Amino acid sequence: MGRLPPADQEVHEASDSLREEAIVLAFGGSRLRAQRTLERPRDPSREAVLVLRDGKGRLQHAAVLARAPGRTALLTMSPLRGAADRPRGALLVREAIGAAQRMDAAVVQALVEPLAKDDLAAMELGGMHAIATLAYLERPATSECRSLPPSHAEIRVIPWDGKERGLLESLLSQTYVDSLDCPGLAEMRTTRDILDGHLATGILDSRLWLLLEWRGETVGACFVSEIPSSRCLELVYFGLIPRARGIGLGRILLDHALALLKDDARGPLALACDERNTPAMRLYASRGFAPRLRRVALVCTVASERTTAS
Repeated sequence: MGRLPPADQEVHEASDSLREEAIVLAFGGSRLRAQRTLERPRDPSREAVLVLRDGKGRLQHAAVLARAPGRTALLTMSPLRGAADRPRGALLVREAIGAAQRMDAAVVQALVEPLAKDDLAAMELGGMHAIATLAYLERPATSECRSLPPSHAEIRVIPWDGKERGLLESLLSQTYVDSLDCPGLAEMRTTRDILDGHLATGILDSRLWLLLEWRGETVGACFVSEIPSSRCLELVYFGLIPRARGIGLGRILLDHALALLKDDARGPLALACDERNTPAMRLYASRGFAPRLRRVALVCTVASERTTAS
């Protein structure tokens, strides 16, 4: 992970008495943003709350690492206050990656505001690397939907029946080939782990997990789940295999999903897309999705303790 500049403190796991204060600090001092983490029972196998104190024992920096389904660990760190804080932030990141190893996570992920240069530098110094800048897009439920094209003998959009998991894993693996959306990220975990993560995102509505068949072959997937905590629906995954791209099939698949969601009372439809994925960004814009915010996605692969020991 590279050599770190000397730092004047050591990272410690937050005690029970400091856990609440540390979590709120890690979320930038916002109790609202920290609420879901605060409500979770403390579980060392799935969560690490790490702190650095100043010379008077006061909390200076904090980070929360939370294990998620699909062998992913999500890292949230308190905002840094200048270049001098970068080594301390890097220490927190490095300790968090070590905690992820003990949790048997395959990947650590973090999302940072693009203008937070000190936070980004500390993440990189601690062992993470930026993989993409994500655009978070949103479309109101009341937006107009395009008319679906006439039925075609070669094209069918059907809901996933929830049974053919092997077929779904095979399809996802094919859609990752030459993908413009966070290229390389899919290689950091098994397709099984990735699908576990998708299945655990929000509330699964089988009607909204759609598969696209073309000429008798399943060539695309569009997964939409409900996210009650955010009062919205999320386009969890959207992808086509390489030979099905660039010929209008993505538009057909997305339009089917939007038609099913018209005036859905569960809220707007949200998604995140790699800004470099120009075809996808263009498609979403044409269907009424508007940018809401941007984040840099950083990742780090984690060697399992079994691998390290062998």
